[in-house]
Amino acid sequence: MTNTKVFPATSNNKLNLKDFIQPIEADFTLVESQLNSNLIDDNQLITELLALVFQAGGKRIRPLLVLHSSHASTPANGKFNNLHITLAVLTELIHTASLVHDDILDSASIRRGSQTMNKRFSDRLAVLLGDLLFAQASICLAKIMSPPIVGIYGQVLGDLCSGEIQQMKQQFAINLSWQDYINKSIAKTASLFAAGTHSGAILNNADSEIVLALKNYGLHLGLCFQIIDDLLDYTGSADSLGKEAGSDLKSGIITAPALYVLERKDKAASELESLISTKQICEADGLKSALDLIKNNGGIESTIKLAHEHGQKAKDNLLKLSPSVYRDSLASFTDFVLYRAN
Repeated sequence: MTNTKVFPATSNNKLNLKDFIQPIEADFTLVESQLNSNLIDDNQLITELLALVFQAGGKRIRPLLVLHSSHASTPANGKFNNLHITLAVLTELIHTASLVHDDILDSASIRRGSQTMNKRFSDRLAVLLGDLLFAQASICLAKIMSPPIVGIYGQVLGDLCSGEIQQMKQQFAINLSWQDYINKSIAKTASLFAAGTHSGAILNNADSEIVLALKNYGLHLGLCFQIIDDLLDYTGSADSLGKEAGSDLKSGIITAPALYVLERKDKAASELESLISTKQICEADGLKSALDLIKNNGGIESTIKLAHEHGQKAKDNLLKLSPSVYRDSLASFTDFVLYRAN
């Protein structure tokens, strides 16, 4: 059975995050309010710093997924409650904290069109701010009081650190395997997606089949999301990315588009290997040559196909859920992620 027979068709030119907010708008408003709350103490400076972080924007993709997944898995005799709101807040806090720390590691100056916290203030203050966000997340986790969910999010925190370490160790590696790439992508991105999409079902005491389906949905959606992110490093513009195209490759981060060319073991692969191993990709001419090799030898098309494969797997898992507007939104969200490739 194909998803086109199950889910409403989504027109690419109508994909808009506002459409995903509309069914859970009241819940989403509560999430936004709580994200700006100082759960630590009454220190005004901390409150102002938190406001700066969250007023900088962001699509709030992860809390949206938590809210829709929680509603989609609420049984007929069950009730969506404030713990689901806390779960959505917790998920975004962890994501935002990881971004603050990533910006320090990358010496980034722009995030979402605004100065990063490390650029605006200092690395020291940004580190503390990231830690503060993790502390806020810990308080939310304590409020939920669910040992399984504590274990899930504890694993996510470990995965985020592991993913960054893996990426650092794999810089300029021309022998990177596909399994290495997938494992890193799960750790850096898909792990948190999956935690958010199935923890609400656990709070709902949903059947194990539903919990697993939503976990796998989040896992494949997260992989799809990361693969598209990696693709955009090759195809996006400086304006849309907030950084120059190819900046990840320039830093020696080898992702799907390059892997597809490297595995060819032909002249193009040999030339790309040389550009990477000699770090010529760190210079403008070498980077341009590498980008041209990848674009002219199937790297882009193959990566788009891989993203679609994981998007389809994400949708397939939703077939185990009862029909609802929330399930349809989760399916449409997969199309939204894939549409970013355009």
